[in-house]
Amino acid sequence: MSLTHRLDIVTTAQLRDLRDRVAAEGLMRARCMVVPVDAQTALCRVLGRYKMYVDLRDTGFVPHLMFEGYWEYWLTDFMWRNVRPGQVALDLGANHGYYTILLADLVGAEGAVHAFEPNPRLAELLRLNVSVNGFWHVARVHAAAVADRAGVLPFLVPLRDPKNACLVEPGQAARELDPALFARHEVPALTLDEAVPGRADFVKIDVEGAEEAVWRGMQRLIARSPGIGILMEFNPHRCRDPRAILAEMAARFPLREVGFDGLAVPCDPAQVLERREDTILYLSEDDPA
Repeated sequence: MSLTHRLDIVTTAQLRDLRDRVAAEGLMRARCMVVPVDAQTALCRVLGRYKMYVDLRDTGFVPHLMFEGYWEYWLTDFMWRNVRPGQVALDLGANHGYYTILLADLVGAEGAVHAFEPNPRLAELLRLNVSVNGFWHVARVHAAAVADRAGVLPFLVPLRDPKNACLVEPGQAARELDPALFARHEVPALTLDEAVPGRADFVKIDVEGAEEAVWRGMQRLIARSPGIGILMEFNPHRCRDPRAILAEMAARFPLREVGFDGLAVPCDPAQVLERREDTILYLSEDDPA
């Protein structure tokens, strides 16, 4: 029997332990399944075993789940090597909940996951996905944005690519936009310092330009979380003062980036600032696996 048809490999731990990206991707693809639910929703299988409700209008993220069964393998691999049972993990910009489900699997019944998603439609699907996979007792869904202060903020969603939704300035929010392409919401905002009691061990941040606000609203959380690891998508062109915020991060943690091989290596702030594309930063005092 070929490896891609091995029925005994059924857990993310077993996929991780293969130490073989081609084989792991093949196993997840082989188990893809999609079932229509309604005109805008389907149910698919991800990570070889978990069920996920998805929005069929999404042309940027959802096709990967429906046809491959996974997303960003290198980050999936990094997480299953660095998140352990019993930990507290945070998923900021949780989207449909792919990483929320993965993190809930990894921390187990003794751990906890806090997932933050301000898009009302995706927060609804996120709750369904947590529930249908039996992680309701591990993962808590916060239908809110994360920022540097509590309040209500404008939020703009491209309906065909909602992973690129973002908090916007009031002037931008006032623009006339095609309702067939964009949705505009007023969403609650929280700080991590207040929203997450106690410590956090692992934080994934994908917030499309709100990195500075998230960082400044989590300083007390960082202080009470020795050994914390922060995985952050960072793009200098979405920041007000990218040089200053990167310097703040580098003053507190060794600056590393995660490459397409799933490994975290030291990086040069000057090179990060010159890039047009995203950098996946990993901030931690501890060495990653």
